[in-house]
Amino acid sequence: MLMVFLAVLLTNNKSEKIDFGKKKEGKNWQVVNDGVMGGRSQSTISFEDNSLIFKGKVSLENNGGFASMRAPWGKYDFSRYETMTMRFRGTARKFAVTMQNEQVFYLPNYKYFFTPSPDKWQTLEMKLADFETHRMGEATGGTVSKDILSKIIRYGIILYDKKAGDFELEIDYIEFK
Repeated sequence: MLMVFLAVLLTNNKSEKIDFGKKKEGKNWQVVNDGVMGGRSQSTISFEDNSLIFKGKVSLENNGGFASMRAPWGKYDFSRYETMTMRFRGTARKFAVTMQNEQVFYLPNYKYFFTPSPDKWQTLEMKLADFETHRMGEATGGTVSKDILSKIIRYGIILYDKKAGDFELEIDYIEFK
C-alpha cells in the first residue's frame, strides 16, 4: 500500500509528503541497527496520533554505534525536487537524513546532518544538493548529483554520533518540494 502511495506521489512534480501522524504512512519503515554488524544498539518505531517516534539506546559495545530507521527498498526519483522539509523534535544528538542508490554498504551514500533542540518542535528545510557524499561513514567531500537523486533506492534517518546512550526523535512529516 505504501509503495503504491509513494509511486503516485512521485509522479507529481510539485511535492511529496510523508505524514507520519494520523495516516501512519511510515508503518512499513524498518529499524536497522548496528546488530547487522555485531553491535548491540537497540531502537524501535512507534506511532502517536500525529507523529512517528524513533527511540532507543545506542551502544558502543562490540564495535557498535548506530541506530537507524529506513523507508522500504524502492525506486525513488527525487531529482525533480529541490528541498526536503522535516518537522521534528528530539534528543539533542547528531542525526542524519540518509539516501542511498546502491544496496552495498561500502559504496557511497548521502547524508544531511541535523541536531534537534530538546522538546522543541523544529521545521528544517534541507537543499537536496547539499547532501554530502559519505563512504564507510566518512565524508568524501562531494555532494549528491541530480543523476543520483533520480536513482535513490532507500532513505531514512540515522543516529551515528559515536556516543552511547538513550535517544528519541519524533517526526511529524517529511516533504519533498
